[in-house]
Parts: sequence; C-alpha cells; structure tokens
Amino acid sequence: MKKLILSAFLLLFVVSVNAQTEVELKINHKLGIEDFMLDAVGTNDLGHEFKATRLEYYLTRITIVHDGGMETAVSDDVMALVRPEDEISTTIDLGSFDVTSIESVKFHIGVYEPLNTGDPTLFVGDHPLAPKSPSMHWGWAAGYRFIAYEGFGGVDFSQNFQFHGLGNSNYFEVESDVWVETVGDVMVMSLNGDYAAGLNEIDLTAGIISHGTTGAAKKVLENWRDVVFGLYTVGVAEEALELAWSVYPNPSNGDIVVNFENTTEINQVNIINPLGEIVQTTLVNDNKQMALTIPDSGIYFVTVLNVKGETIATERLIIK
Repeated sequence: MKKLILSAFLLLFVVSVNAQTEVELKINHKLGIEDFMLDAVGTNDLGHEFKATRLEYYLTRITIVHDGGMETAVSDDVMALVRPEDEISTTIDLGSFDVTSIESVKFHIGVYEPLNTGDPTLFVGDHPLAPKSPSMHWGWAAGYRFIAYEGFGGVDFSQNFQFHGLGNSNYFEVESDVWVETVGDVMVMSLNGDYAAGLNEIDLTAGIISHGTTGAAKKVLENWRDVVFGLYTVGVAEEALELAWSVYPNPSNGDIVVNFENTTEINQVNIINPLGEIVQTTLVNDNKQMALTIPDSGIYFVTVLNVKGETIATERLIIK
C-alpha cells in the first residue's frame, strides 16, 4: 500500500512539473509605429517633434494574468533596466508557471521599497540595481531614477529637455494586453512601448528640465502608466467614411473574402498583427472581390490603403 501511495505521489509530481511552461515578456521599442532609435524624429500628441538622446527605465514586480483572469506573481527578483537605446526589443525571462492561456500582463515602472532607498553598492556586476554610468541612482533619500528621458525639441531641435522621474509615490502599475506566441517550449508575450506617447501633453518647444517627483517628470511617469504600452492601433483617414467594403467570414478558420463596392483610389490591403507587423500585403486591381488566406490563428487587422499610402479603413479579424 505504501508503494502504491508513493507511486501515485510521484506520478502527480511528474504531471505537475510537466504543466510548467517557460514564459518571457518581450517589449518592442517604438516611436509611434516606427522602431525607436536615438536621434530619430518622434512627435508627441501636441505635434511637437523631438529627438531622444537617452532613454532608460526600470521594470519590476511583474504579474501574469492568465486562464480566465487568474493572476500569478513573478518573483520580485525578476527585474530589468530597460534601455531602448541599445536594442529594438527587450526580452525578460520570467520563469516557469502553470499557465495555458495568457490574457495580459501587469508590471511596475520604477524600483519598489525598500530596495528603492537601499544601498546600490550592495549589487554588483550586471545587476539592474548596481551602479550605472550614466547614473540611475538619484540619492539615498529619493532612491533610483525610475525613468531617465533626455533629448532635444523646439526649432531645429535646439532646445534641450531632461525628465528624470522618481519617488516612491510615483511607483505606478501598468496593465496591458499582450500578443502571445509559442516559440519552441516558451510562451512569449509581446507588447509595444510607444515612447513618443511618453512625452504626451508636454510642451517640447522650449527647453524644459524636470528632475524629481512632480511636474513634467511625474507626467512622463504617468504617461508610462497610461498610454505608452499596448498593442497596435490603426489610424484611419477621413476618407474611410466613404468606403463601402466588408470582410467575411469573421471569425474565420483562415480563409476570408474582402469585398469592395468600388475600387477607385484603393491601392492595397494589408493584414497586420497586434504588434503592428504587416504579415501579408495584397495589391488591389479592378477586381472588387479578393480571397485571402491567413494560416495562423489569432487577432489581426485588415487595413485598406489608398494610392497615397494612407489607411482609409480597418476591420478587426479573428482567425480561429
């Protein structure tokens, strides 16, 4: 009987271990829908152009939302100093979890207490909280810079801006939908960081320096919380109101038909995934009906472009 119980326990343990899945978080660094790069021209919601010369921020205390709203916290030891200036995307290994379907992710921008006001020299090597150059540690009382965003705006990009947001009161949580792909044995949940939106509602036409817990520095942190992270959204020109078209069936098993009443001024149809990546492009001729096949399941956007390259219509599509 003891051997039978032991065998059952071992079988349960093996099943439990096998249920664990490696999960990664991937952040794609963007300026609008373009890849983020230092000295690339971005535009905030006020129409103010800028060029970034430095961008770094901390990402800590991550939670996976999965399987119908269940929340699983990632170890507090998992954290990152994200430097979009160094790479097109940042991937963070979160560990192994009992998850089947991931809906969204939660994380915080900054460093949590008491580590925020601790001693950075206690961390060595490439640890995110170890001393950095340029420094990400503001001081013993205030702690770390949660974000450092610097660059130039104004006429001919002659006006310097610096935003260093910090403070335990500004340790904000972000929640975002994610696009999930299985790569080998790893579930990769991806989202975009639009760092042009990180400067929304800030006047960049004159030089502005804001270091601390209030003012423009705090606004940047609030933007990181509210508008920076997410999936692809499609801007549609006013001409869309005049276009009569349809996509069917929706949901679909992969084969769809795009139907137009009139193809005048229509140039192409794009299939775009939630990360803003074009997965399929088809040029439009005089044929008012197009048959397309999308092999992989997921959520997509069918977008119609005019001869100027402007998006004039979009339809959300589900492939089962």
